[in-house]
Amino acid sequence: MKRIFFSCLLFYGFAAQAQFNAIAKQMNKDCNGESVLKEPGRFFDAHVGWTTSGGKAGYTSAEIANANKIMTTFENLCKPKLQFTGGLAKASFGLSSGIFYNQLPVYSYIYNLGLHQFVCNVQTHKLAIVDEYQGVLRVIGNPLFQKVFNAIEGNANAYKVPANSQNINAPFIAILNYYGFADSRVVNAINNGNGFIDLNAEQTGNLSLYQVVENRPGKGYGINFPNSGFVTVNNDMVYRHAFITHTDIPFFIPITRKKILQDMLEFYDREKPELVANMQDRIKKLAKTIIESEKTNSSYLQDQKNRQVLQEQSARDILAVNEQKKQTVTKLLQSKDEKWLSQQAVVQPDNKSFTVPYNRNINSKEIYGNFYFTEFYTGTEGFSLYQINPEYLKKYPPNGIKPALIDVMFRFKPNDKFLMGVKESFIDQLNLDEFRKLLQ
Repeated sequence: MKRIFFSCLLFYGFAAQAQFNAIAKQMNKDCNGESVLKEPGRFFDAHVGWTTSGGKAGYTSAEIANANKIMTTFENLCKPKLQFTGGLAKASFGLSSGIFYNQLPVYSYIYNLGLHQFVCNVQTHKLAIVDEYQGVLRVIGNPLFQKVFNAIEGNANAYKVPANSQNINAPFIAILNYYGFADSRVVNAINNGNGFIDLNAEQTGNLSLYQVVENRPGKGYGINFPNSGFVTVNNDMVYRHAFITHTDIPFFIPITRKKILQDMLEFYDREKPELVANMQDRIKKLAKTIIESEKTNSSYLQDQKNRQVLQEQSARDILAVNEQKKQTVTKLLQSKDEKWLSQQAVVQPDNKSFTVPYNRNINSKEIYGNFYFTEFYTGTEGFSLYQINPEYLKKYPPNGIKPALIDVMFRFKPNDKFLMGVKESFIDQLNLDEFRKLLQ
């Protein structure tokens, strides 16, 4: 592999796209199918002049400056290893706001290196750049993980801390900050921070029972399913992650049955007034509709009155069901021994552990709400629940001058020669220990 030729344009007055087009004009070269892959790679800085994209809501100017400093450090760790052929690496900075680790607000910043492949124009036989990148390296300080529970009824602010907070950046109660992992290898990769793991998604968490991608000799990349065996994904996107964490303390810790039961009680107290208010609103609206139907002698009048009876009964049922949910959980907390309570909580995919009774005449969700609990899942295909370790977060500086963890993620297609070349000559050569030093 030839070392990259750095072609960094520093015209601060031009937009990033204009600079990108300028590079394209410089590449007025004859080519063929074979020469394209051997063409020395080029690097383009799309964040010159401190241009930073993404959600900046909640960031102060000082915090944005600090994020830019960290993203520049990310880039400086990547550049010395940046060797590849056959394309253009386009760098940019980005921010994400509104991210919480448990109930702690964190700043998320992304160094994005999009990999645009060179192609040979079939008409002119001149070198060209594919506008849209397929492969990408993202170095993310404080990445977002997919939470396992998201559904709520009523006003979202009712589930914030403090209750009914109007602050858009206020965190949610504990049970809405859980994460689910079906494969312990993913959690171990995050907690141990000792190398790359290939997954089928950019975000990790409650996404798939079979998220780990394996590379098997003679078969390539694929996912091993219990029933269908090893299924190749060589034509699909694979996401190569290296999670950089403090190795002396785990980032994720198990949620015990005791904790989720206790957190359910908090959720029920927040949910009850929301379910009641929602049903009362529906009753009032239907009552107005009935008055108008009586004036016009509508043919729908009787159906509306029947629905009114059901809604009034549903309003009473909400209180009874909420009390029932509390009693079920409280009984378990009081009757089960510590060994049972200290086991890790496991739920079925698609929240089947909280399936509400079916009634074709009503919307059961409006009565039973969420977390209608019956029993814990004990099968083999469930999501084990985790939370971010509160003790780990004590290492995270209050002013966010350092990340809590870093995700070095490379998206590629195993059957793409260009991207596999980038993986071998660049990604696999990154020194992950250098990134870990940024946590200190």
